[in-house]
Amino acid sequence: MSNGREFFDKIASQWDSTRAVDSKKIAALVEMVGLEPGFSVLDAGSGTGVLLPFIKKAIGSAGKITAVDFSANMLAKAEEKYGSLGGISFAVGDIMEFVPGHGVFDAVLCFNFFPHIMDKQKFMTHIRVLLREGGFLVLMHDISRQQVNAIHQDSEAVKNDRLAPGETVSGWLTTAGYQVTQIIDAEDRYFIKAVKS
Repeated sequence: MSNGREFFDKIASQWDSTRAVDSKKIAALVEMVGLEPGFSVLDAGSGTGVLLPFIKKAIGSAGKITAVDFSANMLAKAEEKYGSLGGISFAVGDIMEFVPGHGVFDAVLCFNFFPHIMDKQKFMTHIRVLLREGGFLVLMHDISRQQVNAIHQDSEAVKNDRLAPGETVSGWLTTAGYQVTQIIDAEDRYFIKAVKS
């Protein structure tokens, strides 16, 4: 995973210019998540913080966000852009070793990040510990699985970081102790919601 960290640290300064942010689509994805005012949310693999303003809008001033990423440079960009929103803490570290300093989360969101996790089953089990009963993990992309895999295939650093079909990932989640409530594996988005049961 360390060569991945170097890759993301290196491209952090240009990252936001490499892909257009479709605000409407991201807002629609976040709406599907079902966040509520006052929620405590973990943004796993936050990167440059694309999701942060959308989460903040959904959970309001009483809500709290923890943004975690293993790339210090990516997270510095996120803090520079969205630190002023308030109620957001930024933690540089490996999500697989992350332990919050407070209780548990109502929701863990994984936006455009899941393929970069090497041990996906271990990740699901680890995240389950960080969720309250009835809390949920959401894996989502604002493009199709095919597009994600095509983009990664063209880059030496992430060419093996694949996004599996929704049904496959759903099976992993069920094995890890979640109840999968929604799967969208479409040509314009990828969205899986799983509740800690």
